[in-house]
Amino acid sequence: MSARPAATPALSRASRDAASAGALTARPWLAALVGALTLVSCQPRKATTSPAADVWEVGGDAAREHAITRKRAPVGLPEPVLDFLAQETLKNLTQLQGEGAEVPAYFLAYDLIARDHLWLEAQNGQIVRNRTDTDRTVDVDVRVGTRQLDNSHPGDANYGPGNGLGSGMFVSVQSDPLALSQALWQYTEAQYKDALAAFSAAESAEQLKSQTEDKPPSPDFSEEKPNIHAEPPVSLDLAALGKLWEPRLREISAALADDPHVLESQAVFLAWVDNRAYVNSENTRIQGSQVRLRLMLQAKAQADDGMTLDRFESFEAMDPEQMPAQSVLVATAKRLRDEVLALRVAPLAEPYNGPAVLAGRAAGVFFHEIFGHRLEGHRQKDDLEGQTFANMIGKRVLPVFLDMVDDPTAETLGGVPLSGHYHVDDEGVPAERVVLVERGKLRTFLLGRSPVLPFTKSNGHGRRERGYQAVARQGNLIVTSRKTIPDKELRRALIDEVKRQGKPYGLWFSDIQGGYTTTERSGPQAFKVMPLLVYRIWADGRPDELVRGVDIVGTPLAAFETIAATGDTPGIFNGMCGAESGDVPVSAVSPSLLLRNLEVERATHERGKPPLLPPPPTSGKAADPKNMSPAPSAAGARKSVNSALDGRRDMSPAPASRRSR
Repeated sequence: MSARPAATPALSRASRDAASAGALTARPWLAALVGALTLVSCQPRKATTSPAADVWEVGGDAAREHAITRKRAPVGLPEPVLDFLAQETLKNLTQLQGEGAEVPAYFLAYDLIARDHLWLEAQNGQIVRNRTDTDRTVDVDVRVGTRQLDNSHPGDANYGPGNGLGSGMFVSVQSDPLALSQALWQYTEAQYKDALAAFSAAESAEQLKSQTEDKPPSPDFSEEKPNIHAEPPVSLDLAALGKLWEPRLREISAALADDPHVLESQAVFLAWVDNRAYVNSENTRIQGSQVRLRLMLQAKAQADDGMTLDRFESFEAMDPEQMPAQSVLVATAKRLRDEVLALRVAPLAEPYNGPAVLAGRAAGVFFHEIFGHRLEGHRQKDDLEGQTFANMIGKRVLPVFLDMVDDPTAETLGGVPLSGHYHVDDEGVPAERVVLVERGKLRTFLLGRSPVLPFTKSNGHGRRERGYQAVARQGNLIVTSRKTIPDKELRRALIDEVKRQGKPYGLWFSDIQGGYTTTERSGPQAFKVMPLLVYRIWADGRPDELVRGVDIVGTPLAAFETIAATGDTPGIFNGMCGAESGDVPVSAVSPSLLLRNLEVERATHERGKPPLLPPPPTSGKAADPKNMSPAPSAAGARKSVNSALDGRRDMSPAPASRRSR
């Protein structure tokens, strides 16, 4: 995300403060990479105090440059729909607790979300899609049984629709009381029947289990204080925004496609405006709003051996004014084009196990993917989960100089908007800054309203996409280091470690397209990430060499032990993460990481034939395929390597099931 002043005028008709976190997705890309710490030969900074709430790092210039900002939620007047939903909640819950109820419901919630959406897409310098849409959905959450055991109880890792906890059904976009009342009546009835079936299955499953006396089961649903929170509604003139971005997208797209070896490219601009009304039977009433903007650039090419290669970058914002200037975006498009052409002629990587650096945001995605997911509360009590850290509270899980927090209250870091920012979670609980790891020791888990003993309350991390059950999810995962070395010294430290181990080279990972992790017991407790830009850093002084076809593989506990050093500048990833409760916006922040050992394997790839037909001419005269300009040479690729290492750009792709992209 660029923090530079934007050339785009603001089109929001509501207070900019009403906009929540930025960034959304529609394409599968992201980044999921690795962690690191301090070489013996490196001179670390002095140890600092406990994790600071206002800066990425305590002390020094980095702290002043990378301050975290928070703002109180803007206060607005409650809309009439809140009172209407409260009345419907009381009326329908009374019926579900009456004599005709097979099993009385003890909790009912309605989550009504009105969404305006813009999708603008350009290819080869032309607009191929300009679509705006408006819809409104309601999630109906019905709980039967007791807080100790209800229909949310995991039976087969089913956290999706169908158990009475999230329907995402479409309702009228008009505020007609009768139409909305009829929809709530129908959907509540259907959700109640689903809840009965899920509760019956949960009771049967629990009767077959043997519980250990020293570890009582955690409750299914916590008791929380009522929360009253009303933000002003927010709006955005999407038609005007689309008209403004059409010529910008055409220019960006033309720059991306300006070479015959670029087989496919697109520039996509997305905007979402959500206005939410949430009411539950515990007297919680939430009126919230969010604006999310995302610009995604992608270019694809094909190597001579058939491997498909691509480069991707996205920019995320909460307000149109936060988007980068056009000159920055065109330059980015040209760089992505040059990089994908350089990848065409790069050699295939070999299997490798040795020193490596995960630069910038890649390190944040690594922690998000292989550590953050394993700290989500519901995974600690689901019997199908690996529960890697379930019994590790108070024990060391990371190097002693690392701290980790998840802080959805943070709005920006160093002026960069954080996508995982929100004021109230999707269960109506205020967001909290949670210290997960302090001096390497695990302190707590990310918790929604499905508590994990000894913790009995939510810490504001219950999240979901429309239509899913809310579970504990990450927001803004922020890793800080008490011992750092300057980023400019990481390269030297990598080479020193390569020489110490007697390896010919180390690897430098500048960007990745995505990653995923396995947390269920049925599979290996492992992770895989798919880098896009990887360079060999030779110990003998040879020029850096771009390589392709690499996958990073490993297991979490082993990977953490290899962290040798951290840089001193935060890399920020903004994107989407997909898991049981759908896709949610997240941020991951971490310094660059130096690892003593990182294992990579050759990536699988198709061996498709190159296009048979020549591309059409891009200028007025016909092009001779024999005279088409070749892709950049290997020397050109090495040149782009160094610029990538020095640039420290923030590039944010976006997820899939338990997966970030």
